Amino acid sequence: MQTSNAPSIVNEATEITGEAATHGTGNWLAVLISGLALTGSAVSLWETTLRQPEIKLYVSENIQYTRDPYGPFEVLAVPVTITNSGARDGAVLSLQLEAKNSATGQTEKFKSSYVADAQYFGSRDDVAERLKRPKSPFAPISVSGRSAFTGTILFYRSASGGKNLIEPASKLDMTISVTLPAESGWLDKALATDPPAVTVKADVPTFFPGALLSGDNAPLQVTSGAF
Repeated sequence: MQTSNAPSIVNEATEITGEAATHGTGNWLAVLISGLALTGSAVSLWETTLRQPEIKLYVSENIQYTRDPYGPFEVLAVPVTITNSGARDGAVLSLQLEAKNSATGQTEKFKSSYVADAQYFGSRDDVAERLKRPKSPFAPISVSGRSAFTGTILFYRSASGGKNLIEPASKLDMTISVTLPAESGWLDKALATDPPAVTVKADVPTFFPGALLSGDNAPLQVTSGAF
């Protein structure tokens, strides 16, 4: 987090203003300048130290669909960027994805289960040989003030088994949202705002389910909602 000398500037501006008023010099220009300095210092203190975390979620259009044979589970690999434009550090406890097959009307919830990197997309699953694509369990994400996190989140369907939601040549409506820690102080609660959810529409290509179970991915054709 950035350091600031705003408190010392505030004190100096306050002293100058007080001296001008005490001596009755009538030098209102000095008082005006000091007041402007005081205001600027207060704004600087807010922007560099006091401003609450302001989390915002962005979703890339490079969304992939696959299936994990160790379940089996339907999986959506979603590249995301989470920004924090506030001065204070923020955190994201989890992400949620709700997907609806617009043809059948079926809706399922997915949870942020893992984080993946390039090795995940360059390897394969093989149940017979006990091979698993490398991935890391999802953990709460810390986002420092005025910084961002970028990564690929693996959303696993919350309930395994039953009818698959995502089939070849289908259409999806997806809503992705984040869960933030609850604010404790009354002022933090008053100023806190929840980041808006991101709604994405996509077309599912034709794919072979057996290929997905061995490590292939089906890239979705995003039609709206992603950056």
